[in-house]
Amino acid sequence: MRRSTGMFASIAAVVFLAVTPAVANAESDTDFYTPPPAFETAPLGDVLRTAPSVAAVIPNTPAALDATVTRVMYRSTNATGGPVATVGTVLVPSQPWTGPGPRPTIVLGPGTQGMGDQCAPSKLMTFGQEYEYIHIGPMLAAGYAVAVTDYEGLGTPGVHPYLNRESQGRAMLDLARATRSLGDLGLDPDGPIAFWGYSQGGMASASAAELAATYAPELSVVGAVAGSPPADLGDLAVAGDGSLLSGGIGWVVDGFISAYPEYAPSLLAAFNPAGLDVLRRAETACVFDAFTLNPFGQTSSYTIDGRPIAEHLGDELWASLVAEQQLGNRAPAMPVFVAQSTGDDFVLVQGVDTMVDKWCSAGADVTYRRYDVGPVLTKTGTGHLIGMFPAVVEGLDWLDQRFSGRESQSGCTA
Repeated sequence: MRRSTGMFASIAAVVFLAVTPAVANAESDTDFYTPPPAFETAPLGDVLRTAPSVAAVIPNTPAALDATVTRVMYRSTNATGGPVATVGTVLVPSQPWTGPGPRPTIVLGPGTQGMGDQCAPSKLMTFGQEYEYIHIGPMLAAGYAVAVTDYEGLGTPGVHPYLNRESQGRAMLDLARATRSLGDLGLDPDGPIAFWGYSQGGMASASAAELAATYAPELSVVGAVAGSPPADLGDLAVAGDGSLLSGGIGWVVDGFISAYPEYAPSLLAAFNPAGLDVLRRAETACVFDAFTLNPFGQTSSYTIDGRPIAEHLGDELWASLVAEQQLGNRAPAMPVFVAQSTGDDFVLVQGVDTMVDKWCSAGADVTYRRYDVGPVLTKTGTGHLIGMFPAVVEGLDWLDQRFSGRESQSGCTA
């Protein structure tokens, strides 16, 4: 019952947030997001600074999640393999943990936030504008601590490398490392860890699961939940063209340029003035601003040769960059729960099917829930959102079992 109450409260908050514009540049403590001197030499996952924060539920009211909320800057690795300072938010429920062993921690990768610094989850939470409460609320109600990464370049210096596989996975893994040294917040260094995410967050969680054995082998992770992960950006380009998030191509291309600045001239050469304008505006826009980024526009109107972006992704150098972001080519060494709706209109089911097939062929332990839902208001994102609700319920039940010590079914199940 506690979980249901938390979930309904979170859904109500998300509905409110969906019609509330993001507050631009409202954060006053900008010094927190400036990395300290010589942070580059700090160990991976090292906590660089902390500060008390809040997780408001409804804007301009005292209502907040019942948890101790702390903003954390930690050392990670950027998309090009260099040092980077990343910010996250750690939420610890106010009620004592009554389950077996130490309190578990879920490291959560948020869904698409946008690219402007004001879009960082650690900032949106303080204003009651973070839609990830739909996941965070039930997790806190179950007694779990939750650590939410902002990802590289959101709030902190630089441009967010949107949907960069390695950058997102590393941000998750290094935040998990950071939680091991936050005993003063009530987190036990030996407490179990899991990864969670939906949409962009699903990609981040899946990437963390793939990278953990080589990037952070010392972490003991019980499992990862990946809901609607964009496993292939080629599919995303097809689904996004002409959709509500048509302008989101700006986030993808700006993210490529951030991760691979040496290729900027070649990538930008594909765009006409209208396309360059979308890229410019996307760099400072949040997901709430989608209605200002040419919604339902055709990407063929952004390119010099009139071809849609999906066709360009088949050409070099685009094809190599897209292939580098693909999920499924590295088998996770931990159990993974994957959830995907067949009627998802932003993340196409065939890409997720392929990812799961590759993992299973490599011997990974995968539980795949493929929800048979028909198309609903295609190109609006409705089909993408519908799949989130069963993923929350089943994903949390699956994680409950992992945290309780029950082994997952061996092999791949559907």
